Amino acid sequence: MRMGRHMPIGSHATQALELTQEIGGDAAQIFVTNPRAWQPPAPNPEAENAFRARVEELGWPVVAHAAYIINLASPRDDIFERSISLLQVTMRRAEAFGAGSVVFHIGSHTGAGEEAGLKRLAEGIERTLAGAPAGVMLLLENDTGGGGKLGYRMENLASALDQASQFAAQLGVCIDTSHLWGAGYDVGTAEGAEAAVAEIDRTIGLARVSVLHVNDAREAMGSHRDVHARLGEGQIALEGIQAFLRHPGLAHTTALLETPLPESASGKTDWEQERVFMLQARELAGTPLPSAKGESSGAVDLATSREQ
Repeated sequence: MRMGRHMPIGSHATQALELTQEIGGDAAQIFVTNPRAWQPPAPNPEAENAFRARVEELGWPVVAHAAYIINLASPRDDIFERSISLLQVTMRRAEAFGAGSVVFHIGSHTGAGEEAGLKRLAEGIERTLAGAPAGVMLLLENDTGGGGKLGYRMENLASALDQASQFAAQLGVCIDTSHLWGAGYDVGTAEGAEAAVAEIDRTIGLARVSVLHVNDAREAMGSHRDVHARLGEGQIALEGIQAFLRHPGLAHTTALLETPLPESASGKTDWEQERVFMLQARELAGTPLPSAKGESSGAVDLATSREQ
């Protein structure tokens, strides 16, 4: 298992990789477009090429997270078309940055019903992948449910995968522990975590799960709320998270924290403290610290990186 976290890339994209390495990660997730806007930023070939070259040097898996506003299940034609367009751009931009996969929230049927939403979703996936970069996987993320959101049941994800079966080689799943909890899966106990993994295997197949989002949850189980917390600071007992991460059927995955970044007294990101959190996550997963492969001579000093 590789482990990293979602990283801000700002104006110095490659520094995100150096910081990830310094805090003990060997994988990363980034945004390649504005997460809350339809209009993607202008391409930056210099930054993209530098980032991709460093990724290749490190040999890490990198995941791009698509914008939150994408909704391939929407019954509204304007939202549906804009979602396809933005997801296509995201796939191309991910390839430019050297990311091997794009994770997206599959969306809400907004009252049209699950059957209609899943049919719309499958059409959106097919259109997105037609002509998309062959080297970039598209990963459907499970959700908390509520508000017509799809993906709160594993059967939703399985249905979408089955309907777009011609693209099976380029389609996979991302499982978020906080979303499982919000949807009503008791992943706070070893028995509950085992049952959740068994259901994922039965409906989807663990081989199709390539990415995990490792998050605690601030809200109660089954709340259908999506509010992440740092591991051990929310409602999900660490016993369950440990059992989930250590399941042998998930050993091939890339595990990524999407937890809140700690801040110092001055309000800047405290990367030294984040390293502590990363080491705690690795201990839970039973994943040793990565080797120094690809270590840069210009590695970032955590103490001076708090302002990033």
